[in-house]
Amino acid sequence: MNSRSSILASVIIIVLVFSVVGSYVFLTNQYVPPDVVVVTVEPGFGDLSMADQVDLGLHELSGDLVVSIEYRVAANQGDAQTILEELASSGIYELIIVVGEDLAEAVQAVASNHLAQRFAFIGGSVSASNVISTIFSQYEAAFLAGALAAYMSSGNTNRSNIVGIIGSVASNPTVQHLIAGFKQGLIYANTTDNLNVTLLPDQFVGSYNDSEEASSLAYQMFNPYNPSGNATVIFAPVRASIVGIREAMVQANETWFSDLGGREPFIIAAEGDQDFMGLPDINIRSGYSWVLSSIVPRSDLAVYRIINATMWDDFSPLQAQSPLLYDLANGGVNLTNFVYRNPAWTPNTVLMTISEYRTMILNGSIVVQETWP
Repeated sequence: MNSRSSILASVIIIVLVFSVVGSYVFLTNQYVPPDVVVVTVEPGFGDLSMADQVDLGLHELSGDLVVSIEYRVAANQGDAQTILEELASSGIYELIIVVGEDLAEAVQAVASNHLAQRFAFIGGSVSASNVISTIFSQYEAAFLAGALAAYMSSGNTNRSNIVGIIGSVASNPTVQHLIAGFKQGLIYANTTDNLNVTLLPDQFVGSYNDSEEASSLAYQMFNPYNPSGNATVIFAPVRASIVGIREAMVQANETWFSDLGGREPFIIAAEGDQDFMGLPDINIRSGYSWVLSSIVPRSDLAVYRIINATMWDDFSPLQAQSPLLYDLANGGVNLTNFVYRNPAWTPNTVLMTISEYRTMILNGSIVVQETWP
């Protein structure tokens, strides 16, 4: 065999070997997406609240990054800590995402014991080098919601000048902050324009997912013959229990207010976009909604940002900025944009006033506190 033939044979052999090895590597080392797990407490996903907003961010992420996502729902805070300990000990997750301010103690305890494990804490803050915390100034948007409730409960002879509040769990810090901001906004509007609005005593469902109890409370709060009721607007940071609030709203209208064009019972929701819950048919996203607006924390943006940083090896630089603040100024919290607004119910003048209050919060003329005295 001449030298040219020998060289050609050698090249063919090398190509064949490379092809075989390359094929073997391709077949046995396919890309495995990194594992991410999300932990929250009951009712978990489907709560029409922050957890669902996080899930929205995860779905938005799927178009940009490929990750394997697992969901875990804990029965309570103690169960959540047990689950977090189990997940962190496994060592298989690139990132553990925890949703809910009331899980702060669990996150702090587990993160301190597993410093190599990276965490994202959505909706609360802890001090740990392996946790990126995100906090949402929902009380700022709640101020605007309170002002909206004041104006919407007054200015019409068929409206009662009475506003009520029904929360999910009284001890939940997020619910406390929402109610605090709401009351400040209502009182500010009431005082500024002499609206003569009365705020009923707070009531609580005692659960995040008890539609029956929520319906009972709201029905009595709407009842015009109840000395402790007759509310035109109910602020309802109740998560999945909003289903019961809707039931009461519909029943109240049919029972007492169907003949009064300007006395529809109204709701303002929180912790997620629940505006559709006031539509004539919640399965058809059209028409006018009795849910005037919702307070929305953009937890979808937060989780998207943290996962992106983690996958691109920028976890530590982002963690150095922790806690990440999402507020009215950066669009991290806000009211919904009144897509289902009936101008006859909510006139432009009211929206203009709410917009002015928003500007005043941004420029510091109005300072909203996260707690109520």
